[in-house]
Amino acid sequence: MARPLRIALLLFTLSLLPKIVTTSPLSDAQVRDLLSHGDPAVKPLALRHTSKYESRHLRPSIHVPNAKRDTSSTPDVGQIASFAGDPQPIRGALGDTFLSNSNHDIDEQNLDNLAAPTTDAGTVPNLKWSMSLGHTRLLKGGWVREQTITDLPPSKDIAAAELRLSANAYRELHWHRVAEWGYVLGGTGRITAVDENGRNFISDIKGPTNGTDPDIYYFPPGVPHSIQALGDGLELLLIFTDGNFDATGTTFMLSDWLAHTPLEIVAKNFGVNTSVLAQIPQKDPYIYEATIPPPPLGSAAAEAVSSPQGTIPLQYVFQLSKQEKTVAPGGGGWMKIQDSSTNFPVSTSLASALVYVEPNGMRELHWHTADEWLYIISGTGRATAFAGSSTSRTFDFQAGDTGVFPVSYGHYMRNLSPTEPLIFLELFKAPKYVDFSATQWLALTPPQIVADLLNISTAAVSALKKEKQLLVT
Repeated sequence: MARPLRIALLLFTLSLLPKIVTTSPLSDAQVRDLLSHGDPAVKPLALRHTSKYESRHLRPSIHVPNAKRDTSSTPDVGQIASFAGDPQPIRGALGDTFLSNSNHDIDEQNLDNLAAPTTDAGTVPNLKWSMSLGHTRLLKGGWVREQTITDLPPSKDIAAAELRLSANAYRELHWHRVAEWGYVLGGTGRITAVDENGRNFISDIKGPTNGTDPDIYYFPPGVPHSIQALGDGLELLLIFTDGNFDATGTTFMLSDWLAHTPLEIVAKNFGVNTSVLAQIPQKDPYIYEATIPPPPLGSAAAEAVSSPQGTIPLQYVFQLSKQEKTVAPGGGGWMKIQDSSTNFPVSTSLASALVYVEPNGMRELHWHTADEWLYIISGTGRATAFAGSSTSRTFDFQAGDTGVFPVSYGHYMRNLSPTEPLIFLELFKAPKYVDFSATQWLALTPPQIVADLLNISTAAVSALKKEKQLLVT
């Protein structure tokens, strides 16, 4: 074939290609007729992606809704993940959507469990527990729920309980092998105690009112005591200096003791006839109701019993409302610290701090010489626990959550809200509150040492604050 003829034939063939490529088999009359008379459930591949047909292939080509992806368009610097719709186990190019059900409400409250920052590494045990997950004991005159070592195994030093007493109800007479520390979450009440020398103590306690901070109290180990609600009732956060608080030999109820001692021995001990003790409860009530309302708030002295040994010299109640705030040099809020070495002498086994973090503020990077146990009073927070050896894990916190940062774990606590404060408690089984500031440490170290390690300029190191910041904006 002559060369000009071959070129002409090639050009003609190329001119037909667009028609071949764009032509659909569905435009053929015979194909359309076949489909109209066939099984309507059978659809051509060209239409399946627009139908309700679901591919049975293990890796369907279209299975990740774009709306479920982490919608953050900014560089990933460890910020909390955000999603349009239900949260998914996705962060950037990592992870994939749920194909089955999930408890999205819990996922939403724990985004850093679901889509952790890439800085999380290694295996860190769970360091968070919500009081809302605890079993609540409903009693006549109130309720109680606990967090012990069985709920939060890393919390070896501290256990906690939320206790509610109805109006005039009592927490029965008892004592503990360990210390008891209380924070008044709401309402008003009255506490009593007697020490080993026969000296007694009575005082009213009150919760937050009109923006003021509440009272806290402390009972040393072994000191017998009682708690009674006044007014409309009382709710307490109770702290105990042993994570295994439910173990036998930790709490001792008076009625339980007497019910399990021969009646003639009890009568002989108290110098009464056995008939007087016939109605002793055979099972400790834990909470019981008053038969006569007590004198109102502010009238504790009217109930006080005069002791020939006098009264307990150390004050068991600390009024947070009368303590000055330590405003953070770094901005971001304030703190109130209580311990036996500075302002609460009787509290030799527990040091504490009430922390107020302003919107978007943060408790600075720091660590402690004892386990830190925390309780979120209000707001939402986020913290990363650094366990050493390239190991860390991030947690999210809401009101009623408890948590623990084991001794020396580096951590922070950031307020996630741009409008609401974050308020929480820090507790330590220690006589003194001790923390180390990462910023202060670096600022007081020769700048060249820090600069050479972190690959930053000495000017940047010299600009660090030499004063402990506590909180930052």
